[in-house]
Amino acid sequence: MKALLFLHVLVAMAVVGELIAAAVAARFELWDLARRAALAALATTIAAIGLGEGLAADQGVHAGWLDASRALAGFGLLLGGALLVVLTGPSRLRRLAAPTAALLVLVGLATAFVMAAKPS
Repeated sequence: MKALLFLHVLVAMAVVGELIAAAVAARFELWDLARRAALAALATTIAAIGLGEGLAADQGVHAGWLDASRALAGFGLLLGGALLVVLTGPSRLRRLAAPTAALLVLVGLATAFVMAAKPS
């Protein structure tokens, strides 16, 4: 269980780091790097969600804070990450990639706060 928790936290930190990298790369119009960082963030988001679900099942936790973090991760990070991948591709809307990535960083930090605080 400790290894699963460690991997979940490690992968979640990687998600936020990759989103920061995507935001900075998009801000400086390094589109190839921004797209790779967005794809990496999307892949690690899927891994973080999978590890989190495994951890919740292992511990038998059913709580409101867990549902809130699932909603933030699923709708915010997963769908937002997919949007970011589209925006960093060959698109007329590339100017929206940096603000989108910055917003996703905030969603990632909000998810981490909900997970750490475990409000009841």
